[in-house]
Amino acid sequence: MTTTGAAKAKQIPSSATIRIHNQAPKPDGKVEVAPWKGRVHFANKDKKDYRLRFWKSHTEPLAGIDILLPAKGSVTVMIKTGDEFHYGVFHMKGGDAALGKGGGPIVN
Repeated sequence: MTTTGAAKAKQIPSSATIRIHNQAPKPDGKVEVAPWKGRVHFANKDKKDYRLRFWKSHTEPLAGIDILLPAKGSVTVMIKTGDEFHYGVFHMKGGDAALGKGGGPIVN
């Protein structure tokens, strides 16, 4: 039986949680949530702050924005229709891509 576009859209979750442990995101692949109401929660399980860097596909990571992910804390990102962002988890000092661990993209 084939699935209609409307039925497929209803199957997209309204939220997802990406857990950070030892600086590594899980899941580390594509995470999709419903547009406009969809939320992606980043939950830091470590006892140190990290820098979450988000950037658009086909752009350099340094062109993105950095957001504080506090130790044992969380950050929530809302997704709009057509959004697609890659992300990296970086130490607080410096922005060297070699020190970051990433995943994604997060999409609607």
